[in-house]
Amino acid sequence: MEHVRPEIQLPGTILNFFFSVVCFLTVLPVTGQKDYARSILDTLCSEHFDGRGYVNQGDVRAADFLVDELKRIGVQPVKDFPYEQQYKLNVNTFPYPILVALGTDTLVPGDEYILDPISGSAAGEFELVEINSENFYSTYGGKPRFDLEKKGQRIYAFNFTDVTDKELLKSIRGFVTDAMMYFPAIWVTDSKKTYSVGRSQKNYPMIEIDSAVYHAAETVSLKINNRYEPKYETKNVIGCIPGKKKNKFIVLSAHYDHLGRMGADTYFPGANDNASGCAMLLSLANYYVQHQPDYTVVFCFFSGEEAGLVGSNYFVTHPYFKLNKVRFVLNIDIMGAADKGITVVNGAVHEEPFNTLVAINQEKNYLPEVKKRGAAANSDHYFFSEAGVPAFFIYSMGSVTNYHDIFDTAENTPLTKFDEVQQLIIDFVQTIK
Repeated sequence: MEHVRPEIQLPGTILNFFFSVVCFLTVLPVTGQKDYARSILDTLCSEHFDGRGYVNQGDVRAADFLVDELKRIGVQPVKDFPYEQQYKLNVNTFPYPILVALGTDTLVPGDEYILDPISGSAAGEFELVEINSENFYSTYGGKPRFDLEKKGQRIYAFNFTDVTDKELLKSIRGFVTDAMMYFPAIWVTDSKKTYSVGRSQKNYPMIEIDSAVYHAAETVSLKINNRYEPKYETKNVIGCIPGKKKNKFIVLSAHYDHLGRMGADTYFPGANDNASGCAMLLSLANYYVQHQPDYTVVFCFFSGEEAGLVGSNYFVTHPYFKLNKVRFVLNIDIMGAADKGITVVNGAVHEEPFNTLVAINQEKNYLPEVKKRGAAANSDHYFFSEAGVPAFFIYSMGSVTNYHDIFDTAENTPLTKFDEVQQLIIDFVQTIK
């Protein structure tokens, strides 16, 4: 019987967050936007949005919130298009309660272990068989084979934390993927555990377990049930502030989706990545509503970024206007703390605009550094670039290191130099011809 999650009731604190956002002054000074950004960050990272992923429609509720906020600020739809651009993607999810126990030790999800995002389902008690650097060659001849007669009874643990050869580890990881066709698997790791969004599913799950808590227990108890969604309905959120030249555009983008839930009780807030970027776009929207730009400024909040830039790819292939009318794209991602400055992807591609950005920063002394980087397919600027549209991807450098984990919370995201980054963006946009 399928587990049905009850409707979420908003606790009083979250209602207060929404109330504070709704009642915030529409006219905000360029400086001091950090308080407004903080209210957006706190709201988007609340449990009500389930990590803004593809479990319990957390992404859809986040999109609805963004549309309401754009309307409140005064951001308009683009031409006759709706604020919401609907599309579908395939995604693997874990909406149900999960359990992983080594012997009698029940592990803490998100902290002591994560699931491989393409994991399948497994439930019951399994005999643990460990493959490690000692028996990898002596017992398995460097090529593990799995006893298919024990299918449904065993779980294979791969414990190679003492191995530093990256090519060997990559090869062994391939055996783990093979094992997932027939058995549950464990990958023991002493590296940071980072979760992601899966787009496919294996027959059985793979669990990454922290080496500090792993031990070769006789049995492992599992309760893992995935749900694969072949046509999940999600949406981008698009709005604009008409400029003096209405048919030429500056695009400001940020992805609002994150990793959602891993089981019923663990969610990934995604403060730095990328509630902070959404807060920056909404802050800029407040500014441009009061200061009409030369070109129409389009605000694109994309879903599907964590699933492989799906939302921005959809927009570029189904645009609301001709892409050759776009003067520049500024994609904002990871704005949690810029105390060391910002990095500009495509800075080495578009050198003249990059040099302008650097010159503004040096003159105004906003940030310690504006760092150049080459082209990279690492955020929502990418498909604009592939379509021939000039684009920068700007992300902060600083004290926030939480990434794709349960610790990327609003409380751990100070928004250092937020106002300075915003003013630098405003000054740069004014130079675009």
